[in-house]
Amino acid sequence: MKIKNIILTIVIILVIGIAGIYFGRKNLSLSSSDSGTTTTSVQFVTSTIIANGTVTAQNQATLNFLTAGKLTYLPLKAGDPVYAGQVIAQLDTYALQRSLTLALNAYQTTRDTFDQTQDNLNNNIIKSQTTATYSNAFDSIDTVNAAIARIANQTQIGLNNSVINVELANYALQLSKLVSPLKGILTREDVTVAGVNVTSATTFTVADPSTMVFRANVPIQDIYYISLGSPVTVSVDGIKDQISGTVIKIFPSKITLASGEAVYQVDIESDQLKKLAKLDETGTAIITTNSENVALIPAWTVLSGKYVWVDDNGTPILKEVTVGKIHGNEIEIMSGLTQSDKVITDPKYIPLQKYQIL
Repeated sequence: MKIKNIILTIVIILVIGIAGIYFGRKNLSLSSSDSGTTTTSVQFVTSTIIANGTVTAQNQATLNFLTAGKLTYLPLKAGDPVYAGQVIAQLDTYALQRSLTLALNAYQTTRDTFDQTQDNLNNNIIKSQTTATYSNAFDSIDTVNAAIARIANQTQIGLNNSVINVELANYALQLSKLVSPLKGILTREDVTVAGVNVTSATTFTVADPSTMVFRANVPIQDIYYISLGSPVTVSVDGIKDQISGTVIKIFPSKITLASGEAVYQVDIESDQLKKLAKLDETGTAIITTNSENVALIPAWTVLSGKYVWVDDNGTPILKEVTVGKIHGNEIEIMSGLTQSDKVITDPKYIPLQKYQIL
């Protein structure tokens, strides 16, 4: 009887011990029901980035009149070739030409006055007149010389002002013309006939088709993985075959699209594009990235710059990793993690006892 009691006591102790170990280990592990909130999957950067865009010209100019007026000259239509220096539109210049004539007349009068004053100075006529005026003045020699200097200075200023007025009148006349700064094609004009009034909002655009590119809008988080020379496949709406190209420019600042999305623009060059596409066509670019085997995880989960806790089938394991650049709240992991790893994001599941480094 006594032996049975001893055996029963031992069995009870063993059962309690095994249960304690089981539940203790369970408390240190990550159950499958917790993994959705206590861990995060390792997200590897994709080998390609898809970005929408538009066919455009790197060399193009948008022209507007600085003032409103009546359009009197419109020699071209959209699609017509344009050479550098060609007038593509002109406003009525009657009032501007008359203003220039008035300025020229005023200049001539001022010039005659200036020349006459210079002759009088050279012939001492002004000096004699000024000496008579200040004949009774104390220290009259200095007073006379100062008065003569003021007369000469005033005539010079008057001449300078008249020259400026002529220049301004002529400048206003020049602004009545829109001149193409480059050789290309007139791709846009907001009016189609002369004789109508236009404003500074009336737009004319000239583009050089020989500089045609596909300009892709790349999301901010993806721009770090694109470099000059990256190969690209472009699908342009309306063109059956895909077009091969290369990234030739990455814009340094972001823009905001009409949709509100902030993006960086990337120019893609292709000889096929120049042969087949038309300006302003839309399409999609598939850009090959420079980020093979690069993972992104929350930056704060990296300890001492080289360790990350991961869930290994319910057991927290510390892995050694190689980190790269930080992008906002995320950091690049260049090596040390796999696609199947689950990074622990809840500190309470990280054990305080001795751990193993993998």
